Amino acid sequence: MKQDSLIKHLRENDVSEQIIEDVIDSGYFFRTWSDPSRGLYTTVSDPFYGSKQFSSSFSTVDFISHIKGERPISNNLPPFHRICAKSFADVQEILRTKHLARYAQDGSLTFRGQPREYYVRRRIPNPLRSDASGREISIMPGAYRQGTDKYSLAADVNEHRTFEFLTGIIEDHDEYSGLGDQFSYDLMRTEQHYATQTRGLDLAFDIRSALFFATNQFMRDEQGKAFYRSISKGEHQGVLYLFRFTMPSVNRTEYLIRDFDFFKKHRPERIIRQSCGLPLIGDYERNIAITDIDCIIELDKDFEYDNGLTQEFMFPSTDEDLFYKKLLDLKNDFPDDLDKIVEYQCAR
Repeated sequence: MKQDSLIKHLRENDVSEQIIEDVIDSGYFFRTWSDPSRGLYTTVSDPFYGSKQFSSSFSTVDFISHIKGERPISNNLPPFHRICAKSFADVQEILRTKHLARYAQDGSLTFRGQPREYYVRRRIPNPLRSDASGREISIMPGAYRQGTDKYSLAADVNEHRTFEFLTGIIEDHDEYSGLGDQFSYDLMRTEQHYATQTRGLDLAFDIRSALFFATNQFMRDEQGKAFYRSISKGEHQGVLYLFRFTMPSVNRTEYLIRDFDFFKKHRPERIIRQSCGLPLIGDYERNIAITDIDCIIELDKDFEYDNGLTQEFMFPSTDEDLFYKKLLDLKNDFPDDLDKIVEYQCAR
């Protein structure tokens, strides 16, 4: 077990069994690092934030003092830079900030829009990334989300994948026997956008796409069909996260989805229109995206945005999205296998 050595060390330092259980449930473990001046050394690491040492690595002595309630770990991380926007013109002005304009020009600026900010709570929150009440901002791929009061890294991650068997939507599929790695990414991207949540994190390279998801709320009608409701003026709580990812980088040249190797005849038009990229996030870095936030744009409750992208554009009908048309046709034939496919009101 990856955490056995940490458990042993905590017991040797008289940490109670309840606190040890909380530490393990929250995911902390020992990690060994190599430094030319120090040689090998060990810290307590938080897999929520991967290898980002400023967020996920604590000296053993400091961590034990912290969880015992003896001495808190000093937080020297700067707070997130938050800017309020009252209109799309404000957002555009923010994007003209010198460094953001430079990031946009070199293709390293990405966006994520949400109708509100989401948080998680763990039994032992990260000392540097949690607020005074123990909440941590959550920007995780859907496969890692949990609908529980306390987030647990001990819980299994169940990524329900269905598209691998759908050779009926792949033309000339015999030449793709074995479905090699060059095609598996296409399968994951379509799974994410048409059926179930994966380990991919939805990002946009177009601010208008992110704004759609910050100013519209996902809903379902009485028949279970999905749609997006435009959030009314006076009710906005939306946020726009602006990222510049480093180590590894996420750039427009490599990540913007422009076409598909696998789906040529039935092109997934929805994904192209949303100007998105989908970097994969591993189990031991599931909330790492927040470490690369440049700034957060908070939409004023009276945010004004009249000429944004529409639901009909972002989620085109089957007349325009041939991949989606084929999926819905196949869902009629395989209702149990394809029950996760989301059908929109404007589907046909």
